[in-house]
Parts: sequence; structure tokens; C-alpha cells
Amino acid sequence: METETIKGVFYESKKIEAGTMGTKRTHDTSHDLHYYAKTNPKGEVDLFYLKPDGAPTAIVVDTVPMEAFKARFKDCATHECDLKPKNEVDKKKEAALKKTAVGKLHLDKKEFHAAAFEFGQAIKADGENLEAHLGKGKAHIELGEVDKARETFAKMATIDSLYDKDNKHLFNEYGIELRKGKMYDMAIENYVKAIEIDPDDEALHFNLARANHEGGKIEPAVESLKKALAIRPDFNEAKLLLNAITKAGMK
Repeated sequence: METETIKGVFYESKKIEAGTMGTKRTHDTSHDLHYYAKTNPKGEVDLFYLKPDGAPTAIVVDTVPMEAFKARFKDCATHECDLKPKNEVDKKKEAALKKTAVGKLHLDKKEFHAAAFEFGQAIKADGENLEAHLGKGKAHIELGEVDKARETFAKMATIDSLYDKDNKHLFNEYGIELRKGKMYDMAIENYVKAIEIDPDDEALHFNLARANHEGGKIEPAVESLKKALAIRPDFNEAKLLLNAITKAGMK
């Protein structure tokens, strides 16, 4: 009969004991203890200590019979933790996050060519990284490359997760960048979708009003400002813009 092969990072949930003798107590909370597990020639499983990065050391902590191992331990891939083995998708997402972080540093330093490059590399690694698309679009706007910015933002708009409520700050910032780049139709479309998700956010109504106003659509701008003020009557920026539009219409 062929021995089952075990090889990889495994964990067991265990309540930790602390203290000695009369002061000894067991904590109520379980902790996940991780080891590198590998079948030895006897068909048992050797447990090795792990390095901080999850790589195995050469130190065997314990040797456990196969049946006992299977009863006590679970594959690390079955839960979320920093030691979970990364598949190719995870690795690409991680690489994209690193490139995006570098891109943001270049943006802060106004190194827009370098920023556009790093964000582009992030998008190559993970085409659904919203912050990379947003950053790349920003960089192109700062460089005066409106067509490239429009192309980047158009791709960003096709990513389903853009309008998840958890990404509210992103789709709001996305709309602001579209307006700054004078892509008013795209900005309006973005804010309309955003308001469908969060109709009680006065800032979204205000930003929709600004996009409409700057795009020459006065009546929709006034309507959005009134909605913003209905939600927040002390919204001074909305009051000022509404007053300015009203006075301009009276001339």
C-alpha cells in the first residue's frame, strides 16, 4: 500500500497555556499554529518550524503518526493568513499592489511619466486594480495626454467592482478626475451610477452638479444642487454654486 504524501504548510488550532504550576491557565481564544509538514520514510509526518516568510527551517519540532496528523492539522490553503500559499493570480495581484504603491510615490513627487509607467505595469499584472487605473489616468491628465487618460478611464469604467459601495471613495475620486480632464459626459455617467448606489450622499449630488454645470447643462446642475441641499441644508459650497448659477441666469 502506497504511503500518502504530505508536503506543505499546515496548521492546527490550539488553546495556549500560560504560567506554571498553580498559576497555569489556558486562554479561551484558539491560536493557529503553523508548521511545514513533510512525510518521512517511515510514513509519519515531520513538523518543521517556519521562518517569518513561511519558508521551512531545518528544525523538526515533532513527528506525528499519519492518522493523528490528519485529525489535528489542516492545509494552510484552506484559511486566510499571511502564510497561505499564493497561486499565480495572488502573486500577480501582489505585484500590482507594489507597482501601484511606487506609482503613487511618483505622483506625489509630480514625476508623472514615471508614475504612468508604474501604474501601467500594475495594470499589466492585474487588469482589475482600480487604483492603478485611476493613478494612470491622473498621470496622463497632468501630462496633458487627454486621449490616453480617456482611454484609461474608459477601461476603469468596465471593471465591475468600481461601483461596490466599499469603493465609494474611488468612484467619487474617479468622477473628480474625469471632470478635471473635461470629460464631462463620462463624469456625469459615473456620478449617476454612484448616486444609484448611495442616493443620500450629498457630495455625490454636488459633484454631479459641478460636472453638469461645467459641461454646460445648467438645469440638471440646479436640480442636483437642490438635492444636495435637501440632504444637507448647511452645505455652503452647494449654496454658493447655486447662488452663482441663479445670478448668472438673471443677467
